[in-house]
Amino acid sequence: MSTTIDARAAREAAHWMMRLQGGELDAAAQQGLARWRAAHPDHEAAWQRAEQVCRTFGMLPPPLAMPVLDRPAAAPRRAILKTLTVLIVAGPAGWAMLRVTPWQAWTADLRTATGEIRHFPLADGSGLSLNTASAADIVFGAALRLVHLRGGEMHVATSPDPLRRPFIVRTSNGSIRALGTRFTVRQEDSLLDARTHVAVSQGTVEVRPTEGRPVIVQAGWQASFDEAAAGAPQPLAQHASAWLKGLLYADDTPLDQVLAQLARYRHGVVRCDPAVARLRVSGVYQLHDTDQLLSLLQASLPIRVRRHSRWWISVEPA
Repeated sequence: MSTTIDARAAREAAHWMMRLQGGELDAAAQQGLARWRAAHPDHEAAWQRAEQVCRTFGMLPPPLAMPVLDRPAAAPRRAILKTLTVLIVAGPAGWAMLRVTPWQAWTADLRTATGEIRHFPLADGSGLSLNTASAADIVFGAALRLVHLRGGEMHVATSPDPLRRPFIVRTSNGSIRALGTRFTVRQEDSLLDARTHVAVSQGTVEVRPTEGRPVIVQAGWQASFDEAAAGAPQPLAQHASAWLKGLLYADDTPLDQVLAQLARYRHGVVRCDPAVARLRVSGVYQLHDTDQLLSLLQASLPIRVRRHSRWWISVEPA
């Protein structure tokens, strides 16, 4: 479906869809939805796209449905409404360029917004840091310390536990068991695939894919895995945890890779022209101001940063 969707119709369709998913439409309201769809071709096109979004992302679970939008507890619902509207307008051609936060993240115990990095103390004395656009649930019980990474990236520094409870991180691909350590976990989701990356800076972890054999990853090594299997550990990249200090290190790094990291810390799309993608970048950059970072790159490289809109930036030859 490549139809251009009117933004106002998209928001109205998103609102109707959320009411429908939440069981809020009685017979009279359903008739109102039917009248709205029939009132204008833009309405029907937006509704068809809304249904397509829900089939693709499965993003409107009943537990998040609330009776009204203006209740204080409805912040997660407003976030879903906004995201659903964006997806309706973007359409399938744009979905691959959007980083869509799973609905579970909107109600997670701990979460960060795009561009935000936060550090949290845990009840057992351990520390947890969340990178940009990340979310996690904390479940500490009598026999287990569990952190469920819903999306994004986190760093864990575990503390000894008097109760000798194992410390487990769970992702959509499996689990990681900490053996007195500091390590980073990043969950990489796309429309077609999901993969978990683990980087160990101290101690040892056991990576256990849902359906595969466990793999031990030592300090100074990193590995990735999906549900079926874990790849062989590789040497840990230098400055892999620089984000904990809000820094981006580049050491003769291709420009397109630098821009891909930068894009994680800002809303919208950052595109790199293939003609400049292999330019090399070296330096240390602050992640809290991506506009300044782009300006510094433009000043030091033969490139032009073109701002098509607040949400769309392309980097092209100067």
